[in-house]
Amino acid sequence: MSFGTKVFSKINRVAAEQIGQSFLSGLIARGIKGNYILMYHGITADGNTLFNKRHISYQCLEKQIQFIKKHFSVISLQDFFEEKFDNTRPNFAITFDDGYVNNFIYAKPILEKYKCPASFFITALNEAGDNILWGDMLNIASVFTDENLSIDGEKFEKKNSIYYSVETGKSIYDLVRFERTGYDYKVKIKEALRQHLNFENNPALREYWQLMSDKHIIETSKSEYIKIGCHGYYHNNLGSIPHEQAVMELANGKKYLEGLIQKKVDQLAFPDGSYTLELSEAAYNMGFSLQLAADKFLFDKDDHELHIKKRHGIYAVDSCLNQLFTALKE
Repeated sequence: MSFGTKVFSKINRVAAEQIGQSFLSGLIARGIKGNYILMYHGITADGNTLFNKRHISYQCLEKQIQFIKKHFSVISLQDFFEEKFDNTRPNFAITFDDGYVNNFIYAKPILEKYKCPASFFITALNEAGDNILWGDMLNIASVFTDENLSIDGEKFEKKNSIYYSVETGKSIYDLVRFERTGYDYKVKIKEALRQHLNFENNPALREYWQLMSDKHIIETSKSEYIKIGCHGYYHNNLGSIPHEQAVMELANGKKYLEGLIQKKVDQLAFPDGSYTLELSEAAYNMGFSLQLAADKFLFDKDDHELHIKKRHGIYAVDSCLNQLFTALKE
């Protein structure tokens, strides 16, 4: 643990927010350098963390963008991969995962206001006739219902806001990530949840889960500051499904986005950071020359090619500037 991290850990959150800017400025002034790719997800009006901590408020986003623009060099993901860095200060590239409509409503105007390049990574769920990620539906269900679930003949009970199999004791999250990894099982989860929920008809909740429509994606692709990248087809954990299926999903996701926006799509963010080295190579060969993991590499860094990099996730676990600082020290 660095000296700066030790000091920061002893400062209470309120005091840290007050001195956060000067603290980071001090790091820069002392000549500490680094280049970072930030990973955002949802941007909402209030930054409500009732459902999950992947969404931050648009006020926080704007505060962070202001700070980053003031102290760092913000460059496109393409330039980051090509190492077109400003050698006098840290360099940042900014990314958004999942393609929420709240990115279009809140993030896009802020990025354009501050002339800040960014990449939006989007699935092909629209083409599949879907507009909600299974994880978001489960997060919301965990708040609004205590009913037991029956999924594909298996019963689940809710304990401490998490659904566990009565038979095996495994959570739905673990089953999806490691065992029942295909999209068909996610559809069954949604069908089971919809028997007890109708939140999708509540306009006040839509910004927490609704994905961008084709029209939103096309409009976003026209921004001079935003690049559209692929986030898989179904948002499956691609490192956990059969290789041939993962390759097909990437190819179909690429085809969908390129047909939609009429531009080359060469950027890929692996959903949930799940991939294999074999899949990364196959993705590169199909045209994904810029690839992103999540908060960490899944394999030894020396085994990775130059076309894949890790990111630093921004989560609503602290006050605005401290969200940024927490991401940087990971």
